[in-house]
Amino acid sequence: MRSYTILLPNEKAKTYRYVTLFILLVNCLVFGFVYFHATGERMSTTSLWGTILSFTSLVLFIIHFFTGKLSSYRPGISFIILSIFWFMLGNYLLGIFILFFAVTGFYAGKKFNVVFTESGITYPSFPEKKYGWNEVSNVMLKDNVLTIDLKNNKLIQAVIEKGSAGQVNENDFNEFCAKCLAGV
Repeated sequence: MRSYTILLPNEKAKTYRYVTLFILLVNCLVFGFVYFHATGERMSTTSLWGTILSFTSLVLFIIHFFTGKLSSYRPGISFIILSIFWFMLGNYLLGIFILFFAVTGFYAGKKFNVVFTESGITYPSFPEKKYGWNEVSNVMLKDNVLTIDLKNNKLIQAVIEKGSAGQVNENDFNEFCAKCLAGV
């Protein structure tokens, strides 16, 4: 069974990286503040570990952000642990916020692959949408712009990722889609 996978650029990833940098910096500063103003042993120890983890995560993230190294580093895991520390300190609202940001980060880092098969189109929205060829009136790839025209008058149009542009032959792709639309 023939299929095509086209990668769309993830516009949210860049914004998420800057927000991640900011939240790690704020966590580092606030945990440090709580550590120096802690009244109990448990609060002092928890805030110290929070400071160490957030500072280490910040350093690793900066290295990854500016050099591209440490590609296996996932700040979302650090955020989950930091949210546990906030829960232990009794700051549930901040813990829930950090946990929500961690979950959002797993989605923000996702690659947006549009998959075209003989049975239909899988589009990477949230939640993922599947369109049968009977729901589509036209599909075209021209000059690295993907256009999906649905029969319900909805138009999906996106510039494809530069790396994906060289991997897909426009003529072959358009012929494949025309055959699928014709029901051949």
